[in-house]
Amino acid sequence: MVDPFVVVAVSPRTINVKNPGDGVANVKRINEFIDTAVMVGAWEGSPVKLVVLPEMAIQGMIANTPGNREKERHFAVTIPGPETDELAKKAVELNTYIAAELYMVKDEDFPDRHFNVAFIIDPQGDIIYKRYKATSDAYEGGMLGNMNPHDVWDEWIEKKGNGNPMDAIFPVAKTEIGNIGYAICHEGVYPEVPRGLAMNGAEIIIRGTLIEPAVQNGMWELQNRAHAMFNSAYVVAPNLGPEVREDGSMQDLFGGQSMIVGPRGQILTKQQGWTSGDSFVCTTIDIEALRRARMANGLFNQFKDLRTEQYRVIYDNPIYPKNQYLDAPPGEDWLAREDSTRAGNIEKLIERGVLTPPSGYKA
Repeated sequence: MVDPFVVVAVSPRTINVKNPGDGVANVKRINEFIDTAVMVGAWEGSPVKLVVLPEMAIQGMIANTPGNREKERHFAVTIPGPETDELAKKAVELNTYIAAELYMVKDEDFPDRHFNVAFIIDPQGDIIYKRYKATSDAYEGGMLGNMNPHDVWDEWIEKKGNGNPMDAIFPVAKTEIGNIGYAICHEGVYPEVPRGLAMNGAEIIIRGTLIEPAVQNGMWELQNRAHAMFNSAYVVAPNLGPEVREDGSMQDLFGGQSMIVGPRGQILTKQQGWTSGDSFVCTTIDIEALRRARMANGLFNQFKDLRTEQYRVIYDNPIYPKNQYLDAPPGEDWLAREDSTRAGNIEKLIERGVLTPPSGYKA
C-alpha cells in the first residue's frame, strides 16, 4: 500500500561551474532552498517523499570545446561523487527520495567518454538509480562534450544491461513509493523514451528541462501532457531556473513553467512563467489510484491494447547510425561530423519516401 504523498519539483537559479568543486557549492545552495520547498510542500497535508531537480541544475551550462579531452576531464564528475554526497545528506535529513542529473559524467566502463546521467538517491542516502541520456540533438554534444549510449551501442547493452536493451536504455527504479524513471531534457521531444520507461514499469516519469523557444510556444507543456496521457503516468517536469551571470545580472534561456501532470494529461500544478529566483511546484499524487486505473479493462488503459508487432516495423530500417564512437572518442570536429551525419539522415529519409522535399530543394 502506497499512501498519497507530495512531490516537489525544484527550479533553482543556475550558476555555471568553472572549476572542480563549483558543483558542490551549487548543491549546497540548492539544498537550502529544498528545505523551504519541502516545508511548504508538506502543507499539502501528506509527507514529501520525492524531490526532483531539472537537468543542468547542478553544473549549469559548461563552456566546453567538444572533443577536447583536457577540458572534458577538467569538468567531468563521478556518480557517486562529492555532488551526490551532498544531495544524499539532504535525502537522509528530509527522509525523501531526491532525483537529479549531472551532464559531464565519467564512466569506468567507457574511458575518455562522458555522459549525461540522471540519478535517484533514496532516503537512506544510497544511489539506487542511474540512467544515461539516450537521445540528444547534435548541438548538445557539440557544445557540451557528452555522448549517448547509442554511440557505443554494442558494448553498452552488454555492460549496462547484461544484454537486455530495456534495462540498459530505459531503467526504472522500483521503490516503495512507486516506479520512477527519468527522461532528460531533449529526450522528451520524442515519444519513445517516456514510452520506453513506461513499458519498463515507470509510474512516475521525470522530465527535466527544455530550452526556449520550446517553452514559450507551448511545446514543453504539450509534450509533458502527452507523455502523461499516452503512458498513463504522472509526469514531473521541473524546468531550469534563470542563470546568474558573473556580473550579477540574470538571463533566462528556459522560460520556467515547471509542472506536474496527472495520468490523463491534466495539469495538476504549474508555475506560470519565468521568475528571477529559485522556485518550485508541488502537489499530492496517488500511486494506488494510478495502479487501479491501469488495471481497469476500459478505454483509458492503453497498455492492454498494444499490438506490438505492427508498431515494431516502423523502426525496422535504422536511421541514425549506432556505434559511431565505439572505436574512438569524438574529436574536435564533433559538431561538423554530427551536422554531416544528420544531413545524410535527411537524404536517407527522402530516398525512403518518408520525407518529400519542397520545390527547389537542394541537398
